Amino acid sequence: MRAKNRCTLDQVLEALRALGVPHRLVGPSRPMNKVCSLLHKEPNGLYYYTGDAPGPFDALEGSVVMCRPEVARATASCSAIAVEGDVQTAFYRLCAHLFGAGTKAGVHPTAVVDPEAVIGPGVYIGPYAVIGACEIGEGTVVQAHVVVMDGTVIGRRVMIEPNSCIGATGVAWVWDADGTRIVLPQLGGVRIGDDVFIGTDVTVVRGMINEETTIGEGCMVAHGSKIGHSAVLGPHCHLANNVSIAGSVRVGARSFLGAGCSIRPHTVLAEATIVGVGAAVVGDSTAPGAILAGVPARRMPDKERPSGMPRPQR
Repeated sequence: MRAKNRCTLDQVLEALRALGVPHRLVGPSRPMNKVCSLLHKEPNGLYYYTGDAPGPFDALEGSVVMCRPEVARATASCSAIAVEGDVQTAFYRLCAHLFGAGTKAGVHPTAVVDPEAVIGPGVYIGPYAVIGACEIGEGTVVQAHVVVMDGTVIGRRVMIEPNSCIGATGVAWVWDADGTRIVLPQLGGVRIGDDVFIGTDVTVVRGMINEETTIGEGCMVAHGSKIGHSAVLGPHCHLANNVSIAGSVRVGARSFLGAGCSIRPHTVLAEATIVGVGAAVVGDSTAPGAILAGVPARRMPDKERPSGMPRPQR
């Protein structure tokens, strides 16, 4: 089976030209044939390095390193690609260009699709997926064992990975005077914007009554996260693994919610909020860019963004 990370130096240089990334090769051509991480060094790899000299060049064999021009140098067994601009961004764009081919369109024969579902062109629906009376936009990929329930609207180029449920039933109830539980039917829907990623084992609960649970365009929802009824995520939010968002929460655009954190019902978070790993947010945070951490969560002093976070939009 061919590894997914295979490429040649000629393919890399051609891709950088196609992407319009200013660059130059420093040193001779090398027999690199794969993309690698500096945390797991292998011979014949393509790496990226954002730090200062001397860099990793002496520790690599038959390899090439994308780096800043002032760092670029050649050794007996390693060359460099000097990149103008942000090196990490260039490397990510390169990998997306080389390896980002989408899944072929079509409906797997084991999938169950409601006749009222509206399926856009180029959509892929995987094995044993169950698709209700919903709308799925162009180029979206719905992987194996995903359930999309009635009343869901999914945008274009969305990726939903296996075993996730979109439009699940929320639980809202009261006790009456006789001590009987009265459950409110969940009559709303879910709306997912374009270019959203939803990982495995994610649950998105549909909105209450006439409301929609909304995931804005470009959001990234990592594996195991749960999004409650009528919650609204602004564009380009990032939820790490196992985030729990309760009902009617509002999260501002480009916020980052760390792994295992939880957000109390009806909480409002301003744009670009950062919530730390395992934090319990129990109140509103109205200051854009605030960093919240702890149990209960409190605002922390401003500092550099934690490792693994996307950099702010320039």
